[in-house]
Amino acid sequence: MSVLVQPILNDDADSADEPALLHQFFERSARKWPDRPALDVPPGNGRPARRVVSYEELERQSNTFASLLTSFVENECVVAILLPRFNEHLLVSQLAALKSGAAYTCIDPAFPDEQVRDILDDSAAVVLLTDEEGRSRAINCGYDFEKAFDVAKIASQIAAQTNAPDTAQPEWLAPNSLAYVIYTSGTTGRPKGVMIEHRSIANLVASNITEFNLKPGDRVAQSSSSAYDSSIEETWLALAAGATVVIVDDETVRLGPDLVDWLRRERIAMLCPPPTLLRTLGCEKPEIALPELALLYVGGEALPSDVADRWARGRRLVNGYGPTECTVTSVRTTIAPGEPITIGWPIRGFQAWVLNESLEEVADGEKGELCLGGIGLARGYRNRPELTELKFPVHPRLGRIYRTGDLVHRASDGAFFCHGRIDSQVKLRGYRVELEAIEARLAECEGVREAACKIQQDGAQQTLAAFVVPEDDQNTRALSYDNLKASLRRVLPPYMVPARFATLAELPTTIGGKLDRERLPSIEGSWRDNGQQSVSPRNQVESSIEAALREVLRIDKISVHDDFFNDLGGDSLHAAELISVLRDDRSTASITVRDLYEARTVEALALRAGAGESDIEDQSQAVLQRGNPIVATILQTAWLLAGLVVGSAASYVAGFEVLPRLVNSLGLISIIVLGPFVVFAALAVYTPIAILFSVLVKRVLIGRYQPLRAPVWGSFYVRNWMVQRTLRIIPWRLIEGTVFQAAALRMLGARIGKRVH
Repeated sequence: MSVLVQPILNDDADSADEPALLHQFFERSARKWPDRPALDVPPGNGRPARRVVSYEELERQSNTFASLLTSFVENECVVAILLPRFNEHLLVSQLAALKSGAAYTCIDPAFPDEQVRDILDDSAAVVLLTDEEGRSRAINCGYDFEKAFDVAKIASQIAAQTNAPDTAQPEWLAPNSLAYVIYTSGTTGRPKGVMIEHRSIANLVASNITEFNLKPGDRVAQSSSSAYDSSIEETWLALAAGATVVIVDDETVRLGPDLVDWLRRERIAMLCPPPTLLRTLGCEKPEIALPELALLYVGGEALPSDVADRWARGRRLVNGYGPTECTVTSVRTTIAPGEPITIGWPIRGFQAWVLNESLEEVADGEKGELCLGGIGLARGYRNRPELTELKFPVHPRLGRIYRTGDLVHRASDGAFFCHGRIDSQVKLRGYRVELEAIEARLAECEGVREAACKIQQDGAQQTLAAFVVPEDDQNTRALSYDNLKASLRRVLPPYMVPARFATLAELPTTIGGKLDRERLPSIEGSWRDNGQQSVSPRNQVESSIEAALREVLRIDKISVHDDFFNDLGGDSLHAAELISVLRDDRSTASITVRDLYEARTVEALALRAGAGESDIEDQSQAVLQRGNPIVATILQTAWLLAGLVVGSAASYVAGFEVLPRLVNSLGLISIIVLGPFVVFAALAVYTPIAILFSVLVKRVLIGRYQPLRAPVWGSFYVRNWMVQRTLRIIPWRLIEGTVFQAAALRMLGARIGKRVH
């Protein structure tokens, strides 16, 4: 028994006009809502200002770039894009490639050079659109420098153009033309390119328009790397509906609990995270903390029931499933709190079956391999005809199908339940990982005879563990795990580098001689290189941080010099948990997620947590042990009376001495005409005097602000109150947004960088 969902075509006026090519969805939105914001890049990660680009501007830029590509694009070919996500250049390049008649493939700047070289070679890219740094990398990888273009430089040269040239659709461009190529990990360690046609991605985009009903004004967060197909669905969920793509940079994603504030501040209506990211947020009541977040579209890995129950309250939570070979998403459903976690039903245009090893259908309730068919199937793997034939067989009865390798069963109502992988492919924090690819690269390392990998479950966390068999059986201590990790980082993306290592005399095998992954042991404790010096905590703050690390990472001993990510196997989820634990301790409560990414060792974190700690203790002893409210009230009253006397005297002189004399000498009419200029001149004189007086009071009463703990009604409390009252005489509204505001704050002791608004 199969579940069949027929494509919905030409059944009403809207579907009759449904775009057949991916970029036509954007062009339709640009015609309907030219002035609406299409892309919003908030400040952050070194960017001081927000960048908002309208649909009209994106259309103009992409048309101009497309016209420049026409001399390189002929018939079906691939344009490579190596750009970060923090401006419009990435999206402009993608649209330009599509409009010129080419397909595109995106390369993440975080990829190692060898992977960049493999993708450029396999794709046979006719052009590389990149930045100055990416161009240098590509040339070093052997790419033709005459075909590598700095997009930012070109954009600045054409910025003055107000009208973009017309871009006629190339004659060869059709729904079955290639739209994009996504490179995923391969069992050989080299990436393999999945080729997706326009009709496949257009089917998904059209389905999403109906399913999610987004509208102009909605803000969709885009957090995935452009090298992965999840970013395509995120982007086109917004662009096809006239909504706004809001870029979440990598640093923001890593903020863990602080990301909640970012989502609220940016008024995000739709977020498409892997479930692991939701865990890192540490938000107990998301329905209260994020009232504007109306839609969560999760995928990339299994959705745990506790995450679903927490995040489905107060909003719609959709669980999506789909391999890259089936155009991002092929099966999905809405999850309600307390309901069983299912991946749902096929979307329009897809068919789904549960088949056994002989590719025969099994009864409902029985487990088997999920196989998919329909318009969303990829054309195949680029330059891999044998692999394409293996993974996309033609079934004698069902037609062309894709074997997902996922173990599922189908309920009586047609809903599918996923039970993990059948083969060595795994999902780790939303990334699809071929364990055999890592093993192949490990086996190439010096001193390694064999290697095996597994996903190790550490409580709610998943850790990638590697086991190596040395070439020299008599000297198993000669292998350096640090060297192995360094070698892997040069050829694999960061998420494919194991977090823990162990050495085995031999790998466990089945009776048939195949690797038996289930018998690979768990790696407990630290995997530190044999003989490496371990430095124990040397003070109370380091001891607190080390204890928190052991609790979160489940490692028995940690050196103060161990790197949280590279040495201890920490990730974004561990980072969020660690910060939550550290915040419960007063001595480490000031450490943030950003601190952990910048200062990755116990020693460095302790220095940040202990900055000014001795000053705090010293000054805490200096302040009054117990404040006296009566004395404090007397001093505050005296300060207020002094201000009242001075203010009254100044007002009397101005109103009864200065003003009458001006009227007598200049005349009433002249005073009325010149009044605004006189007031402006008075403010120009008064403002610097008020600032200088406030600075003087602050320096006399406080000096330099230092972190301390002071009792209420104590000496510091009263002195600080006096300074705050004095600061009110400065006309802050008058100088707000000007260079004088920052200058005044700096004089008062605030640390404000140059060119900061």
